[in-house]
Amino acid sequence: MAEKDDQSTDKDKPGLRQRLHWATDDREAEAKALADRAGAEVDEEAAHLAVSRAHGEVRDGKEPEKEDDLATADDAKAAARDTSGS
Repeated sequence: MAEKDDQSTDKDKPGLRQRLHWATDDREAEAKALADRAGAEVDEEAAHLAVSRAHGEVRDGKEPEKEDDLATADDAKAAARDTSGS
């Protein structure tokens, strides 16, 4: 059942696996879960950047744009665009 929740059609909501890693403060695993969920255009580096931003960390000189603790697939895609320079 948890697998089905993690594969829901609403890809922009954090999945169960990502929420689990967020709750245990495992940011590496949280970023991996986000990258898996966001699709091929998002690598783990971009997902890690999105997770860091969601946690309020400034890793790339940009202030976090919102105050959510969980990064979304859209956040990861924005981070991927930022890291690719497009």
